[in-house]
Amino acid sequence: MDEVHIDQLSLTSFKSYEEAQFQFGNGCQVITGSNGAGKTNVLDALYYLGMCRSYFSLKDRELVRHGGDFFRLQATCRVGTSPHRLVVKVRPGDSKVFEWDHKPSVTLAAHVGRLPVVLITPNDTDLLSGFSEERRRFMDQTLCQADPDYLSCLSAYGKLLQQRNAWLKAGMLRPSTDTALLDVLDRQMEEPAHYIVTSRQAFVSEVDALTAVYYRRLSHDKEHPGLAYQSALTQRDWTWQMRQSRSRDLRSGRTTVGVHRDEIDLLLDGHAARRFGSQGQLKSYVMALKLAQYVYLAGKKQVSPLLLMDDIFDKLDQDRVAALMEILSGTEFGQVFITDTDANRVPGLLRSVGRPFTTFRMESSRILDRSDD
Repeated sequence: MDEVHIDQLSLTSFKSYEEAQFQFGNGCQVITGSNGAGKTNVLDALYYLGMCRSYFSLKDRELVRHGGDFFRLQATCRVGTSPHRLVVKVRPGDSKVFEWDHKPSVTLAAHVGRLPVVLITPNDTDLLSGFSEERRRFMDQTLCQADPDYLSCLSAYGKLLQQRNAWLKAGMLRPSTDTALLDVLDRQMEEPAHYIVTSRQAFVSEVDALTAVYYRRLSHDKEHPGLAYQSALTQRDWTWQMRQSRSRDLRSGRTTVGVHRDEIDLLLDGHAARRFGSQGQLKSYVMALKLAQYVYLAGKKQVSPLLLMDDIFDKLDQDRVAALMEILSGTEFGQVFITDTDANRVPGLLRSVGRPFTTFRMESSRILDRSDD
């Protein structure tokens, strides 16, 4: 399978970086340094190149280096054997431009999916323990990269939902019996809602099987994970759901039914993982889920995405670390970026599985040295 490969990355006025340039090699890119050295910011820049936003839900103005009013990212990359040049220029509140081979993307949505990317962080346990919004975000992050039509439907649904909620909120202040606009919005929301539900159902079914495979490899087959997709639209059709919830929506001033309230139940041996799983089990579950996300995305795009792994080794015991490195030595994984506070740990692990790598030692958002192995 072809892969996405970043050859060079330049950062200007991005987060902690005033100016920096990275020349990446083949295999794994290992970025080491103490906390605050700027390691995670490199991964977030790579994520931004693919997704047009920060992974950490920061607003664009929060990504600009202190004292600046813009940031710029530039990358030379390959998708399979095709070379490309990507330039991102963001001036918060004014402009946001993605140039692909010197041509600006008409919309940001047109760019998403060109550089598929998966990022794993220590805080990803929120997928299990956090609110349902985290699990919807997980589905949307993947499907938007895999399917442009999904992204279009999600955007259309979001805009209509915003209009519907604004009407409902205004109706609480100025009660009105004229619900003609509400009827129109409900009809317009039906088609994108059904596309979203159908896509999510298929996604969860496929990722469920993949997660089980990787969980077994990480935990030596001790438990059995399971994913179950929950949506009101899988029980009753859209028109019935909206008609039944109309009076409740009018009282509450918001839309109480729809795909914006979907959920994934994450199970271990049939029980809620977040309630009954140990710390080790939850870490294995999240890692397996993210690896499944990667493989799913690779299958849909027919190209190995970028895999970004941020300071995850401190959260895993030695058995799981060894199992993970064995997994990453497989041919299904292309260019992998790993950050760590320990300069020797990841290189030693990669040598043990015969994986080539390049190391960068960082301090205060500066590259102290670079070496290939």
